[in-house]
Amino acid sequence: MKKSILTVLGIVVATLSILASDGQNELTVVIKNMKSTEGVLEVTLFDSKGNWLKDGQMQKAAIDNTGEVIVSFKDVPSGTYAVAVIHDANDNGELDTGAFGIPTEAYGFSNDARGMFGPADFDESQFEVNQDKQIEINIK
Repeated sequence: MKKSILTVLGIVVATLSILASDGQNELTVVIKNMKSTEGVLEVTLFDSKGNWLKDGQMQKAAIDNTGEVIVSFKDVPSGTYAVAVIHDANDNGELDTGAFGIPTEAYGFSNDARGMFGPADFDESQFEVNQDKQIEINIK
């Protein structure tokens, strides 16, 4: 009897914990492979294929060392997301390109996805968030 009461109590506590979180999660993005500390990182979270590389939640982060930079997105509802990172070395607010539109500044995408002749697709970069999550992105 005592064991079944403890089991029921455990289930109730777990259920209340899930309900209290209301599907809000924290996404931590660890960016690695910076070649310099100049400029800023622009880390953008996208919530759909339709918004990919157009309309997302962006945070800028200073680069204090070339080891890694950590950016956190709080209160992220459960769902499918993708992240794009730009190392805006000259802090002009855009990804600079050279001949033929080839980027001259480092960038990266979640899942370390790479596009063949352009940016990676949302489908290649997407991941699920249904609890607190940490991802790593190596910029190149």
